[in-house]
Amino acid sequence: MILRLFAWPVFHLAYTVFAALPRPYNVRMDAVNTRYIMIWDWNHSMANHNITFTAQYTFSQTQSDESSYTGMCIRITEERCDFSRELDYSGSYTLRVRAEGRGQMSDWYSLTFIPDEHADLGPPSHVAFDPGDAMLTVSFREPMTEQNTPMTSVLTMSFSLQYWEKHSHSKKQENVFDTTEGTLFPLKPWTEYCLQVNAFSKPYNKTSPYTQQQCVRTLGQSPVWKVLLALLGCVLLMTTVPVYRCHKKRKSIVSKHTFPSSILQNTQDPISLLLLHPEESCVATCVVAVQVEQTSQGQQQQVKGQGDVEAEQDSGSSSIQRGQGSSSQDSGIYSGEDSGKRSAGSTTTSQPEETH
Repeated sequence: MILRLFAWPVFHLAYTVFAALPRPYNVRMDAVNTRYIMIWDWNHSMANHNITFTAQYTFSQTQSDESSYTGMCIRITEERCDFSRELDYSGSYTLRVRAEGRGQMSDWYSLTFIPDEHADLGPPSHVAFDPGDAMLTVSFREPMTEQNTPMTSVLTMSFSLQYWEKHSHSKKQENVFDTTEGTLFPLKPWTEYCLQVNAFSKPYNKTSPYTQQQCVRTLGQSPVWKVLLALLGCVLLMTTVPVYRCHKKRKSIVSKHTFPSSILQNTQDPISLLLLHPEESCVATCVVAVQVEQTSQGQQQQVKGQGDVEAEQDSGSSSIQRGQGSSSQDSGIYSGEDSGKRSAGSTTTSQPEETH
Protein backbone atom coordinates (compact mmCIF):
# COMPACT_ATOMS: atom_id res chain seq x y z
CA MET A 1 0.00 0.00 0.00
CA ILE A 2 2.83 2.35 0.85
CA LEU A 3 4.64 1.45 -2.40
CA ARG A 4 1.56 2.35 -4.40
CA LEU A 5 1.36 5.73 -2.78
CA PHE A 6 4.96 6.54 -3.79
CA ALA A 7 4.88 4.86 -7.22
CA TRP A 8 2.16 7.03 -8.70
CA PRO A 9 3.88 10.44 -8.19
CA VAL A 10 7.14 9.02 -9.57
CA PHE A 11 5.37 7.65 -12.66
CA HIS A 12 3.53 10.93 -13.23
CA LEU A 13 6.77 12.92 -12.97
CA ALA A 14 8.57 10.61 -15.38
CA TYR A 15 5.70 10.78 -17.87
CA THR A 16 5.67 14.57 -17.69
CA VAL A 17 9.43 14.79 -18.30
CA PHE A 18 9.53 12.39 -21.25
CA ALA A 19 6.25 13.57 -22.79
CA ALA A 20 7.13 17.32 -22.69
CA LEU A 21 7.49 18.99 -26.09
CA PRO A 22 10.96 20.22 -27.13
CA ARG A 23 11.23 23.97 -27.28
CA PRO A 24 11.89 25.90 -30.52
CA TYR A 25 15.53 26.34 -31.55
CA ASN A 26 17.62 28.59 -33.78
CA VAL A 27 15.58 31.58 -32.62
CA ARG A 28 16.70 34.82 -34.33
CA MET A 29 15.53 38.31 -35.24
CA ASP A 30 15.06 39.70 -38.75
CA ALA A 31 15.31 43.40 -37.87
CA VAL A 32 15.80 46.22 -40.41
CA ASN A 33 14.94 49.85 -39.57
CA THR A 34 11.77 49.40 -37.43
CA ARG A 35 10.76 45.98 -38.75
CA TYR A 36 11.24 43.36 -36.00
CA ILE A 37 10.35 39.76 -36.85
CA MET A 38 11.23 36.80 -34.63
CA ILE A 39 11.94 33.58 -36.55
CA TRP A 40 12.55 30.08 -35.15
CA ASP A 41 12.76 26.40 -36.15
CA TRP A 42 11.04 23.36 -34.68
CA ASN A 43 11.39 19.64 -35.41
CA HIS A 44 7.88 18.49 -36.35
CA SER A 45 8.92 14.84 -36.33
CA MET A 46 8.94 15.05 -32.52
CA ALA A 47 5.12 15.04 -32.40
CA ASN A 48 2.41 13.18 -34.30
CA HIS A 49 -0.16 15.97 -33.92
CA ASN A 50 -0.48 19.64 -34.79
CA ILE A 51 1.83 22.00 -32.95
CA THR A 52 1.19 25.71 -32.35
CA PHE A 53 3.44 28.45 -30.98
CA THR A 54 3.02 31.36 -28.60
CA ALA A 55 5.36 34.38 -28.52
CA GLN A 56 5.48 37.10 -25.84
CA TYR A 57 7.52 40.17 -24.92
CA THR A 58 8.26 42.38 -21.90
CA PHE A 59 10.73 45.07 -20.92
CA SER A 60 14.11 43.68 -19.97
CA GLN A 61 13.97 45.07 -16.42
CA THR A 62 10.69 43.21 -15.71
CA GLN A 63 11.52 39.86 -17.31
CA SER A 64 11.43 38.05 -13.95
CA ASP A 65 7.77 38.96 -13.49
CA GLU A 66 5.61 36.43 -15.36
CA SER A 67 2.61 38.71 -15.26
CA SER A 68 4.48 41.45 -17.14
CA TYR A 69 4.65 39.52 -20.41
CA THR A 70 2.34 40.52 -23.24
CA GLY A 71 1.22 37.94 -25.78
CA MET A 72 2.04 39.01 -29.32
CA CYS A 73 1.34 35.80 -31.27
CA ILE A 74 -1.02 33.27 -29.59
CA ARG A 75 -1.24 29.64 -30.83
CA ILE A 76 -0.04 30.34 -34.37
CA THR A 77 1.10 27.64 -36.79
CA GLU A 78 3.72 29.79 -38.52
CA GLU A 79 7.27 29.78 -37.20
CA ARG A 80 7.57 33.57 -37.09
CA CYS A 81 6.08 36.47 -35.16
CA ASP A 82 6.07 40.18 -36.09
CA PHE A 83 6.75 42.55 -33.14
CA SER A 84 7.10 45.72 -35.27
CA ARG A 85 3.94 47.43 -34.02
CA GLU A 86 4.73 47.00 -30.32
CA LEU A 87 8.42 47.65 -29.80
CA ASP A 88 9.96 51.11 -29.52
CA TYR A 89 13.26 51.80 -31.33
CA SER A 90 15.00 53.01 -28.20
CA GLY A 91 13.66 50.32 -25.83
CA SER A 92 15.20 47.12 -24.42
CA TYR A 93 13.05 43.98 -24.48
CA THR A 94 12.97 40.30 -23.65
CA LEU A 95 11.21 38.14 -26.23
CA ARG A 96 10.28 34.50 -25.78
CA VAL A 97 8.52 31.68 -27.66
CA ARG A 98 7.34 28.12 -26.87
CA ALA A 99 5.61 25.16 -28.59
CA GLU A 100 2.16 23.89 -27.54
CA GLY A 101 -0.02 20.90 -28.44
CA ARG A 102 -2.65 18.59 -26.82
CA GLY A 103 -2.27 20.08 -23.39
CA GLN A 104 1.54 19.94 -23.56
CA MET A 105 3.88 22.92 -23.57
CA SER A 106 7.61 23.23 -24.17
CA ASP A 107 9.97 25.42 -22.21
CA TRP A 108 10.32 29.07 -23.20
CA TYR A 109 13.15 30.15 -25.44
CA SER A 110 14.06 33.73 -24.46
CA LEU A 111 16.31 36.35 -26.01
CA THR A 112 17.14 40.01 -25.39
CA PHE A 113 16.44 42.46 -28.17
CA ILE A 114 17.46 46.15 -28.29
CA PRO A 115 16.32 47.68 -31.61
CA ASP A 116 18.72 50.63 -31.82
CA GLU A 117 21.62 48.21 -31.32
CA HIS A 118 20.48 45.03 -33.05
CA ALA A 119 18.37 46.33 -35.95
CA ASP A 120 20.15 46.96 -39.24
CA LEU A 121 19.87 50.18 -41.21
CA GLY A 122 18.34 49.82 -44.66
CA PRO A 123 19.69 51.56 -47.80
CA PRO A 124 18.11 54.61 -49.46
CA SER A 125 15.70 54.09 -52.34
CA HIS A 126 14.30 55.80 -55.47
CA VAL A 127 17.64 57.21 -56.65
CA ALA A 128 17.17 59.74 -59.49
CA PHE A 129 19.56 61.83 -61.63
CA ASP A 130 19.37 65.23 -63.30
CA PRO A 131 22.37 65.50 -65.67
CA GLY A 132 23.73 68.93 -66.61
CA ASP A 133 26.75 70.44 -68.36
CA ALA A 134 29.69 68.64 -66.73
CA MET A 135 27.62 68.03 -63.58
CA LEU A 136 25.04 65.72 -61.99
CA THR A 137 22.30 66.42 -59.46
CA VAL A 138 21.39 63.31 -57.47
CA SER A 139 18.25 62.88 -55.35
CA PHE A 140 17.03 59.84 -53.39
CA ARG A 141 14.67 58.70 -50.66
CA GLU A 142 16.04 57.97 -47.20
CA PRO A 143 15.30 54.67 -45.37
CA MET A 144 11.73 54.46 -44.08
CA THR A 145 10.09 53.00 -40.97
CA GLU A 146 7.32 50.40 -40.96
CA GLN A 147 4.87 53.29 -40.53
CA ASN A 148 6.25 54.81 -43.77
CA THR A 149 7.94 57.73 -42.03
CA PRO A 150 11.61 58.76 -42.55
CA MET A 151 14.16 57.03 -40.34
CA THR A 152 15.54 60.45 -39.45
CA SER A 153 12.58 60.66 -37.05
CA VAL A 154 14.22 58.03 -34.81
CA LEU A 155 17.95 58.58 -35.45
CA THR A 156 20.32 61.05 -37.09
CA MET A 157 21.68 60.05 -40.51
CA SER A 158 24.03 61.19 -43.25
CA PHE A 159 24.49 59.87 -46.78
CA SER A 160 27.57 58.85 -48.73
CA LEU A 161 27.57 59.08 -52.52
CA GLN A 162 30.23 57.18 -54.45
CA TYR A 163 30.73 57.91 -58.17
CA TRP A 164 33.23 57.01 -60.90
CA GLU A 165 33.61 56.95 -64.66
CA LYS A 166 32.01 53.83 -66.06
CA HIS A 167 35.26 52.41 -67.46
CA SER A 168 37.39 53.44 -64.45
CA HIS A 169 35.80 51.52 -61.59
CA SER A 170 38.98 51.62 -59.51
CA LYS A 171 38.99 55.45 -59.37
CA LYS A 172 36.03 55.97 -57.05
CA GLN A 173 35.27 59.34 -55.49
CA GLU A 174 33.02 60.01 -52.51
CA ASN A 175 30.84 62.90 -51.39
CA VAL A 176 28.94 63.09 -48.08
CA PHE A 177 25.56 64.85 -47.77
CA ASP A 178 23.29 65.53 -44.81
CA THR A 179 20.24 65.84 -47.06
CA THR A 180 18.68 63.57 -49.67
CA GLU A 181 19.90 65.69 -52.60
CA GLY A 182 23.39 66.65 -53.76
CA THR A 183 25.27 67.97 -56.77
CA LEU A 184 28.47 66.52 -58.21
CA PHE A 185 30.78 68.91 -60.10
CA PRO A 186 33.02 69.53 -61.90
CA LEU A 187 32.71 66.39 -64.03
CA LYS A 188 33.81 65.59 -67.55
CA PRO A 189 31.29 66.62 -70.22
CA TRP A 190 29.57 63.96 -72.28
CA THR A 191 30.92 61.21 -70.01
CA GLU A 192 29.06 58.27 -68.44
CA TYR A 193 29.29 58.07 -64.65
CA CYS A 194 28.09 55.32 -62.30
CA LEU A 195 26.82 56.05 -58.77
CA GLN A 196 25.64 54.32 -55.59
CA VAL A 197 24.37 55.72 -52.29
CA ASN A 198 24.26 54.48 -48.68
CA ALA A 199 23.11 55.85 -45.33
CA PHE A 200 25.04 55.86 -42.05
CA SER A 201 24.58 57.04 -38.48
CA LYS A 202 27.68 57.77 -36.42
CA PRO A 203 25.86 58.11 -33.06
CA TYR A 204 24.27 54.67 -33.46
CA ASN A 205 27.26 53.13 -35.28
CA LYS A 206 25.12 51.91 -38.17
CA THR A 207 25.87 51.79 -41.89
CA SER A 208 23.47 50.62 -44.56
CA PRO A 209 24.37 48.68 -47.72
CA TYR A 210 24.88 50.67 -50.92
CA THR A 211 22.09 50.99 -53.43
CA GLN A 212 22.32 49.17 -56.73
CA GLN A 213 24.78 50.72 -59.17
CA GLN A 214 23.20 53.11 -61.70
CA CYS A 215 24.87 54.94 -64.62
CA VAL A 216 24.06 58.23 -66.37
CA ARG A 217 25.79 60.47 -68.95
CA THR A 218 26.62 64.11 -68.34
CA LEU A 219 25.79 66.81 -70.89
CA GLY A 220 28.04 69.34 -72.63
CA GLN A 221 30.04 69.70 -75.82
CA SER A 222 31.25 66.39 -77.14
CA PRO A 223 35.04 65.95 -77.58
CA VAL A 224 36.39 66.45 -81.13
CA TRP A 225 37.72 62.90 -81.42
CA LYS A 226 34.28 61.49 -80.65
CA VAL A 227 32.72 63.64 -83.38
CA LEU A 228 35.32 62.54 -85.92
CA LEU A 229 34.86 58.92 -84.92
CA ALA A 230 31.11 59.18 -85.39
CA LEU A 231 31.54 60.76 -88.85
CA LEU A 232 34.00 58.06 -89.89
CA GLY A 233 31.57 55.41 -88.80
CA CYS A 234 28.79 56.99 -90.86
CA VAL A 235 31.00 57.16 -93.96
CA LEU A 236 32.03 53.54 -93.63
CA LEU A 237 28.43 52.49 -93.17
CA MET A 238 27.28 54.44 -96.23
CA THR A 239 29.96 52.92 -98.45
CA THR A 240 29.97 49.37 -97.13
CA VAL A 241 26.24 48.69 -97.40
CA PRO A 242 25.87 49.50 -101.16
CA VAL A 243 29.02 47.53 -102.04
CA TYR A 244 27.79 44.54 -100.07
CA ARG A 245 24.37 44.66 -101.70
CA CYS A 246 25.91 44.92 -105.20
CA HIS A 247 28.22 41.98 -104.52
CA LYS A 248 25.34 39.93 -103.15
CA LYS A 249 23.16 40.71 -106.19
CA ARG A 250 25.96 39.81 -108.65
CA LYS A 251 26.61 36.57 -106.81
CA SER A 252 22.93 35.60 -106.91
CA ILE A 253 22.75 36.27 -110.69
CA VAL A 254 25.83 34.14 -111.40
CA SER A 255 24.60 31.32 -109.17
CA LYS A 256 21.23 31.17 -110.98
CA HIS A 257 22.84 30.85 -114.50
CA THR A 258 22.91 27.30 -115.89
CA PHE A 259 26.11 26.35 -117.71
CA PRO A 260 26.51 23.49 -120.23
CA SER A 261 27.79 20.24 -118.82
CA SER A 262 30.97 20.48 -120.92
CA ILE A 263 31.82 23.77 -119.18
CA LEU A 264 30.88 22.61 -115.67
CA GLN A 265 33.12 19.54 -116.07
CA ASN A 266 36.05 21.72 -117.06
CA THR A 267 38.56 22.44 -114.32
CA GLN A 268 38.81 26.09 -115.37
CA ASP A 269 36.70 28.85 -113.84
CA PRO A 270 33.23 28.95 -115.55
CA ILE A 271 33.40 32.74 -115.76
CA SER A 272 36.68 32.62 -117.73
CA LEU A 273 35.16 30.08 -120.13
CA LEU A 274 32.30 32.47 -120.88
CA LEU A 275 34.85 35.13 -121.91
CA LEU A 276 36.58 32.86 -124.51
CA HIS A 277 35.97 33.25 -128.30
CA PRO A 278 33.34 30.96 -129.78
CA GLU A 279 35.89 28.95 -131.75
CA GLU A 280 37.92 28.36 -128.55
CA SER A 281 35.02 27.45 -126.33
CA CYS A 282 33.18 25.05 -128.64
CA VAL A 283 34.19 21.44 -129.08
CA ALA A 284 32.99 19.38 -132.01
CA THR A 285 32.83 15.64 -131.75
CA CYS A 286 32.35 13.55 -134.85
CA VAL A 287 31.28 9.95 -134.70
CA VAL A 288 31.52 7.73 -137.75
CA ALA A 289 30.06 4.29 -137.73
CA VAL A 290 31.61 1.97 -140.22
CA GLN A 291 30.26 -1.48 -140.70
CA VAL A 292 32.96 -4.05 -140.69
CA GLU A 293 32.52 -6.03 -143.82
CA GLN A 294 33.57 -9.55 -144.29
CA THR A 295 34.79 -9.20 -147.84
CA SER A 296 38.03 -7.63 -148.92
CA GLN A 297 36.14 -5.00 -150.86
CA GLY A 298 34.25 -3.92 -147.78
CA GLN A 299 37.46 -3.70 -145.71
CA GLN A 300 39.03 -1.39 -148.30
CA GLN A 301 36.02 0.91 -148.19
CA GLN A 302 36.22 0.96 -144.36
CA VAL A 303 39.90 1.97 -144.41
CA LYS A 304 39.13 4.66 -146.91
CA GLY A 305 36.32 5.99 -144.76
CA GLN A 306 38.56 6.16 -141.72
CA GLY A 307 41.23 8.04 -143.66
CA ASP A 308 38.68 10.62 -144.73
CA VAL A 309 37.59 11.13 -141.11
CA GLU A 310 41.18 11.66 -139.92
CA ALA A 311 41.80 14.17 -142.67
CA GLU A 312 38.60 15.98 -141.77
CA GLN A 313 39.58 16.22 -138.06
CA ASP A 314 43.05 17.62 -138.88
CA SER A 315 41.56 20.39 -140.95
CA GLY A 316 40.22 22.12 -137.73
CA SER A 317 37.08 24.06 -137.14
CA SER A 318 37.03 25.58 -140.65
CA SER A 319 36.96 22.13 -142.24
CA ILE A 320 34.15 21.11 -139.90
CA GLN A 321 32.10 24.12 -140.93
CA ARG A 322 32.60 23.30 -144.63
CA GLY A 323 31.76 19.65 -143.90
CA GLN A 324 28.45 20.69 -142.36
CA GLY A 325 27.47 22.52 -145.57
CA SER A 326 28.31 19.63 -147.91
CA SER A 327 26.66 16.25 -148.27
CA SER A 328 27.61 13.32 -146.11
CA GLN A 329 28.95 11.40 -149.09
CA ASP A 330 31.45 14.18 -150.02
CA SER A 331 32.92 14.74 -146.58
CA GLY A 332 32.97 11.18 -145.37
CA ILE A 333 31.03 12.08 -142.23
CA TYR A 334 27.62 10.47 -141.84
CA SER A 335 24.77 10.95 -139.54
CA GLY A 336 23.57 8.04 -137.49
CA GLU A 337 20.60 7.30 -139.80
CA ASP A 338 22.57 7.65 -143.06
CA SER A 339 25.42 5.63 -141.66
CA GLY A 340 23.09 2.81 -140.80
CA LYS A 341 21.52 2.82 -144.23
CA ARG A 342 24.87 2.95 -145.98
CA SER A 343 26.27 0.18 -143.85
CA ALA A 344 23.27 -1.96 -144.60
CA GLY A 345 23.64 -1.26 -148.32
CA SER A 346 27.31 -2.01 -148.31
CA THR A 347 26.72 -5.26 -146.59
CA THR A 348 24.09 -6.25 -149.07
CA THR A 349 26.08 -5.39 -152.19
CA SER A 350 29.41 -6.68 -151.06
CA GLN A 351 28.36 -10.22 -150.42
CA PRO A 352 29.21 -12.48 -153.43
CA GLU A 353 26.59 -14.56 -155.08
CA GLU A 354 26.67 -18.19 -154.25
CA THR A 355 27.44 -20.55 -157.16
CA HIS A 356 25.16 -23.45 -157.40
